[in-house]
Amino acid sequence: MSRLTLLFTLSFTLLFAEATMVRDTHTGLMWEDTPHVKEVKITQPRAKAYCRELKLGGFENWRLPTIKELLGIVDYTRVSPATFKVFSYIEDESFYWTSTPVADADDEYWGVNFKRGESSRASEYYDRYVRCVRDMK
Repeated sequence: MSRLTLLFTLSFTLLFAEATMVRDTHTGLMWEDTPHVKEVKITQPRAKAYCRELKLGGFENWRLPTIKELLGIVDYTRVSPATFKVFSYIEDESFYWTSTPVADADDEYWGVNFKRGESSRASEYYDRYVRCVRDMK
């Protein structure tokens, strides 16, 4: 009986671990998909540190996405949220940080709002949401 319980627990844990990440085989990227991505707003420097320190699904090589990568999960056929349906957690009324700096500003970075999939810039000191990414290679 305890062996059956262990097997069930292990299977449930593996299923839950997979539910916290979204794999994009087309781009070779894996995305964080946890409640954190719609519950916590932090500054851009803290977002970088959060991703660097994230341990999720047995992986430790998470990072803040580039603007191109984050715009890659926008589904322009949808609104509120303008993301692919595979994502369980998304805050569509606010801005998500990227690692891409604004060329003509020392303390601004690009981000994406998933209400309509629009990009915009903001001071790194504003509190915004974060969704980490990693290369599957």
